[in-house]
Amino acid sequence: MPRINTEYREDAKKKIIAAALEVAAEKGWDAVTLEAIAQKVGVTKGALYAYFENREALRHEIILEVFRNIHTGIETTLENTGDIHTMIRNLADLVFDQQKPYATIFYQLPMRLPQDPLCREEFARIFDNNRILIRDCLARKKAEGKLPRNVDPETASSTIIALTLGLRISSLFLGKDADATKKIWIDSIERILLIGPGAGGR
Repeated sequence: MPRINTEYREDAKKKIIAAALEVAAEKGWDAVTLEAIAQKVGVTKGALYAYFENREALRHEIILEVFRNIHTGIETTLENTGDIHTMIRNLADLVFDQQKPYATIFYQLPMRLPQDPLCREEFARIFDNNRILIRDCLARKKAEGKLPRNVDPETASSTIIALTLGLRISSLFLGKDADATKKIWIDSIERILLIGPGAGGR
């Protein structure tokens, strides 16, 4: 019987977090209130306290879920690629299309970091983990001869992460055309990896 209760509890928590993600994606991070989530799930606000101590505890779980989804998406994309150009396009699809709901939340987080040391620590950790995933993938591609010898995976991965943050913010918050931004991202990554037009030889 306790097993059923535990499974029910975990399932209920997942539904609450999913509802909170929907609210955040639709209306922004500040709209994530216990009232809005309870309405989305179809329960009373008080019922949420059976699963989360307070709003901040719930927000922390939402942040972790966003981080996990983004990290898993990058990891899966990098594992399931053949040539380097396909990998870049698959990453572009992931970042600019498939993870759009998570991206909206993710890119609002840096504005909240100064007020939330725990959130800042989590953000920094996932940020570095994603960079390491990309660095290790580039190192493998280089060892396989699919990248020029003078590409430094460490520098390239840091540049890719910084470029991605900048372009996603310009797309989400400055109203830049998403398709044009995605194309700029692809062209820029190919140049960073010295495999695009005019990027130089091996």
